[in-house]
Amino acid sequence: MRASRSRTSATRLTLATLLSLSSVLALAGSASAEKILLKADGWEVFTDGRVGGFASQANGDASPVGAPGSNVTTYPDGTMVRDTPQGGGWAFTTTNSNTSSNPPVQGTGNMTRIRSGFLGNQFNFGVRGQVTPYTTVTGYISIWAFIESTGQNKSLTNPADVRQGYAKLEGPWGSFLAGRTRTLFSRGATDIDVLYAHKWGVGFPSSITSSGPTQGQVGFGVMGSGFGAALIYGTPVLAGFHLNIGAFDPVTLSGTGLNRTSYPRGEAEATFERTFGKTGKIVLFVNGVYQNVYKDGFCDPATNGGPCETTSAGVGYGGRFELGPVHIGLAGHYGQGLGLNYALENSSGAFDIQGNPRTIDGYYAQSQFVLGRFDVFAGWGITRIFLTPLDKAAPTGTDPSPNSVIKYQMGTNAGVVFNMTPNVHFDLEYFRAQAAWWLGEKQILNTGAFGLTFNW
Repeated sequence: MRASRSRTSATRLTLATLLSLSSVLALAGSASAEKILLKADGWEVFTDGRVGGFASQANGDASPVGAPGSNVTTYPDGTMVRDTPQGGGWAFTTTNSNTSSNPPVQGTGNMTRIRSGFLGNQFNFGVRGQVTPYTTVTGYISIWAFIESTGQNKSLTNPADVRQGYAKLEGPWGSFLAGRTRTLFSRGATDIDVLYAHKWGVGFPSSITSSGPTQGQVGFGVMGSGFGAALIYGTPVLAGFHLNIGAFDPVTLSGTGLNRTSYPRGEAEATFERTFGKTGKIVLFVNGVYQNVYKDGFCDPATNGGPCETTSAGVGYGGRFELGPVHIGLAGHYGQGLGLNYALENSSGAFDIQGNPRTIDGYYAQSQFVLGRFDVFAGWGITRIFLTPLDKAAPTGTDPSPNSVIKYQMGTNAGVVFNMTPNVHFDLEYFRAQAAWWLGEKQILNTGAFGLTFNW
């Protein structure tokens, strides 16, 4: 059952890290909403944050079972079970699945949670002041927490997560940041999701039974921008153009054996922003990520059975357009070895069984209409994974196994937000998630959510 174990561990890893990527949302409680607590001797202490919760309901297909042609494990009692598909889909409580039957039965599920949304509860604070006549320094800490109990066990405590912590210098020469903050790759696409859809909501609730922030549109045409330790230089804004270049703590891809890196992970984002008229705005962006990974110790390419080193890299692009009440965002990404949910994801979907990176792309469109106190939104996105030559050549029933690899994940969102005040927001929404694998397996989940957020 190697594929089953691989998929389970990948799912857990995805949830743990991905949920932190909803992080993306430094936007939701950013400087524009900060509250000054204290001013003294040229220094100021400020805070921003949010709290809230949602009723989230999901129903649909359970985790898919292997299609005919996938590997079969035979137990000592003679029971035969097909290995489950790899690299995508979602764990879900089942009501009538039976993977040991012939043919196996996929089953369905139905579950309701009271949980955090795309952005968990946050308490953020910072200190800012002038260190020279032309240079400002800021220290910022962001602490996140979720409302639901770990493992749905109310006797367990909920840990605090220090999601950001950095020092930043700013002046006419630009800016320099050192610490833990948002990553640059796919930041523009994640911003679209936050600003036009799930800033005050849930989106896709991830594995349903998990704890922590949800996914929003991440994994469905959006490669989530998470958090990482970094050194980042930002240029001054010149005629609307702005460039950030960062060296990030490298990611090890332990699931492939490619678990060593020599240099930091490189990421960059260039943006252009221009306003026009009284209510118009256009924002364009392009960003990228690059990291070389290799196997530890001596590795002979002729006998290794896979690459001794490879590169995970990708590019993201898109833009936002606003004119009065109409807001439109379009984004895409392309690369190799990226994963479904965030760049350099430890997932069996990102690499084949020998560690060769798979090509991955994604496309995302999001609309929002601001009608007085109401924000009405709808969007769609898809992430696709393409087979490597090894995937295509694998003979049925042998290793490398033809266990089905994820082909795409597609998501559709719609909803309405009632902004009772600038700080109190009610959200009602729907999300349809669909996954398909290369051997024909499918999974569809329909989810809905309703909740309240208070921000400051």
